[in-house]
Amino acid sequence: MENNDRPLEQPIGAREDLPSFSITKETPIGHVLRLGKECEKCGHCCSYGSCYFLSEDIDRISSRLGIPKEEFIKEHLDENIAFNTKVHKAKTNKKPGMPYGECVFFDKDEGCTIHDIKPLHGRVGKGCGEHGQELSIWFMLNYLVNPADPESIRQWAVYLKTHPTIPGGELEQLVKDKELLRKIISYEKLR
Repeated sequence: MENNDRPLEQPIGAREDLPSFSITKETPIGHVLRLGKECEKCGHCCSYGSCYFLSEDIDRISSRLGIPKEEFIKEHLDENIAFNTKVHKAKTNKKPGMPYGECVFFDKDEGCTIHDIKPLHGRVGKGCGEHGQELSIWFMLNYLVNPADPESIRQWAVYLKTHPTIPGGELEQLVKDKELLRKIISYEKLR
């Protein structure tokens, strides 16, 4: 997927230190990580939820913290399913009566206590900054939505009814065979 020779596309916003381009599903991770640096460390995202942790994030972060992987998972992460894909998220300290809370790695005085080694999802952005929503969608499309899994595609279709996407995230781009897509959406194809 890394293709830094890909021509840049139409601008959606500009920053002095980055060329303008449109974020697509195929945007190289290097470009996405540079845009993700827009994080101003305000703590807003961390106060209302947490990041997804990919398996490589878990290995890297648990190693850097000197905690055995299984202990790190047990103490700091919850298993989640997003678009029919199993993934971990940092535990949250839920606020009474609310479905959200602060990430366990967030400290009101220090901010993110793993900021320098945070997971990819946290590095590409969770909604802050000029490109936050597009970066969040890029992450979902590249790490959570599985075009080979009919249930993942159905769940993405439901998401698209109330949310925008980026180029490459349209159902017809994810499942190019129109008849197969029809069967997936109509539950004729279950697996």
